[in-house]
Amino acid sequence: MKIVFVADAHLKGASDPNLKSLADFLDGLGRVDTLVVLGDLFDFWTGANEKVYKEYRIALESLMGLKKRGVNIIYLEGNHDFSMGEFFTKELGAGVHPGFFEWTLDGKRVLLAHGDTVSMTRGYALWRRFLRSPVFRFITRVAPPGFVWTTANLLSRKSRKYNQEGNIVEERLREFARERIGSGFDTVILAHSHVAGVHKEEANGRKGAYANPGSWAGGGSYLVYEKGALKVARGKR
Repeated sequence: MKIVFVADAHLKGASDPNLKSLADFLDGLGRVDTLVVLGDLFDFWTGANEKVYKEYRIALESLMGLKKRGVNIIYLEGNHDFSMGEFFTKELGAGVHPGFFEWTLDGKRVLLAHGDTVSMTRGYALWRRFLRSPVFRFITRVAPPGFVWTTANLLSRKSRKYNQEGNIVEERLREFARERIGSGFDTVILAHSHVAGVHKEEANGRKGAYANPGSWAGGGSYLVYEKGALKVARGKR
């Protein structure tokens, strides 16, 4: 069994060079059983419309190619991409999860999430709730696609305002992972901090692992699970 975990590509549209590099990576994955996207693959995806499909066409075609090859796709929504829409749930057949997802892998309990909800300020929690509200979903459905795209760019920048430094976020993610390992999980896999790594953790007499794929945008890092082990790999130079 081979599973690939990728996150935080923060694709900004057709002009972003990371778009082609990610598409090439997905096209060349070879034999993979499951692709897990741990959020923020797109820098702004707030509901589907024709503008979004046009800007991200290359990456979306690569994801469809994986589906045709029989690769299972799991998508954990991030703080920049949510309300993924019917392309992911129906056309792609992906399992889309807006929050935490508990998974059993080779008999082990695994907890997956993007990680932005691990330690939220009150301001960010309110902002996040609004972006996922029926009111905001209605706005994205009735507004012109170009307006939605422009607004999404503004929302993306506002979301960054609430983000903290990567090392601070990473410390909180690792602390959260230890707590969950102590409560019964064997592995916790999160993203969001853009800091790649696989770490042994221990809490309440239980041993486990915390892993993070890092940022595709920042250095092309991702995680590979194979033969019962997780490791960090690099996909672009």
